[in-house]
Amino acid sequence: MAGRNDEPVRVTAMTVGKMQRDAEKRNESMEGGTVWRALDFLLYLVLIVLIVFSIRTVLIDLVRVDGRSMLDTLNDGEIMLVDRTAYAFRTPTYGEIVLCYYPDDYYTSQDVKYASRVKRVVAVAGDTIETIDGEVYVNGEKIDESYLSAERIGGQYIARQTIPEGCVYVLGDNRAVSRDSRYTTVGPIPLYRVVGKVRVVVCFDKTSARYLKPRLI
Repeated sequence: MAGRNDEPVRVTAMTVGKMQRDAEKRNESMEGGTVWRALDFLLYLVLIVLIVFSIRTVLIDLVRVDGRSMLDTLNDGEIMLVDRTAYAFRTPTYGEIVLCYYPDDYYTSQDVKYASRVKRVVAVAGDTIETIDGEVYVNGEKIDESYLSAERIGGQYIARQTIPEGCVYVLGDNRAVSRDSRYTTVGPIPLYRVVGKVRVVVCFDKTSARYLKPRLI
């Protein structure tokens, strides 16, 4: 049984108008919430893109090997992970594989694009380098180049010289085809043109059409 205070709801034009206004306000609130949620998602997306871009330009970089100048250590088409922070507090040392840019004169004289090069450091500032009977000597001692296969050594000649301060001397592991510090248009590479150190290499196996296990350099 209904209580004595229960009364039927009287629907009038005023009541309908109030209900419509309340509904419109709720719709506006929901639409506003949707807009803000979309904007919030967009801001997060932009932040993620900025973080990825910062990592690539400041911390690490992924670079594809282009060419045969570093055979048999690096193969054409492999992907290198380059550590851009490696030389923030030190300079490159002997045997390290680096990503660098050649002097501007090289690109203009060879009429090639201004692209980075990957080479191996064989001498640093203050070292004296030369070839004797086809072997590389640094400071009067033959360096260990066990990473070279016999067919990659040919064609190298280095006139006796001392590496200037703030520079490194780089060579490709495939000496017969590599354009490197032996060329007068390249010479020793200033440290400010050294981008970073190659840490990891990922090889794509064309036979199986898949990437193989990454290897450290």
